[in-house]
Amino acid sequence: MFKKIGLILVLWCFSQMALSQETPIQPGDVLKVSVYGNPDLTTETEVSSTGFINLPLLGAIEIAHLISSQASEKIEQRLIDQKVLKNPQVIIVVLESKTNTVSVLGQVKAPGKYKINAGSRTLVDFIAIAGGLNPNASKDITIIKADLPSPANKITLNMEQIFVDGETNVLTMKNALLQSGDIIYVPEAPVFYIYGKVNRPGSFLLKREMTVAQAIALGGGISSVGTTRGLSIRRKSKGGKFIDIKVNENTLIQANDTLYINESIF
Repeated sequence: MFKKIGLILVLWCFSQMALSQETPIQPGDVLKVSVYGNPDLTTETEVSSTGFINLPLLGAIEIAHLISSQASEKIEQRLIDQKVLKNPQVIIVVLESKTNTVSVLGQVKAPGKYKINAGSRTLVDFIAIAGGLNPNASKDITIIKADLPSPANKITLNMEQIFVDGETNVLTMKNALLQSGDIIYVPEAPVFYIYGKVNRPGSFLLKREMTVAQAIALGGGISSVGTTRGLSIRRKSKGGKFIDIKVNENTLIQANDTLYINESIF
């Protein structure tokens, strides 16, 4: 007797665990609703923004935020109450879930929403699924967590740090494992400008910890009539005004700096 009661309790506990892990139906989900032995009642439908589906002979039924088994029971009871069937068996299959997805936005080749599955859980996984980064993409990528309040919901990871410096441990952090509703945002890379007596003036992507000397190298080096004496950068101040500052070859470049190379007087 006690063994039988114990078995029942164990089975009940497992069933409750299964129910707690099942994802509730959400507006936008696409469902297949089948009624056993009644193919004419089988339909595919999308859950409306207000949480309802429309079924043959039954009309609108609210099922949002119910798990599939609960929604099936509700439809079965409606079939009985409206005397459509005496002992219906309803099965609901979620064909497309709008909730179990991660949004990848910004400078990737295929922005959009992508499903989470066993093989796609991290930042690198979803960047790859979205086709990879565009050439002008920043290496500093922001993850916006759906389950955390602002500003703690924003996490920034640097792709160069992950792959070049080998710090792959950041991908196993609890907050870096992506969950439903998370957003990955890839901004454009910051740029700087170099003008004056360089071989290749123009705008260039700014890399982390870039010095004036490295910036000059990107510009093709100083021309035959240029000099490293009197190097200056035009930079926007916190007040929004542009100021000219004297720099040397070890000065770090900032986003939107304009580095100017003077002409040699000799």
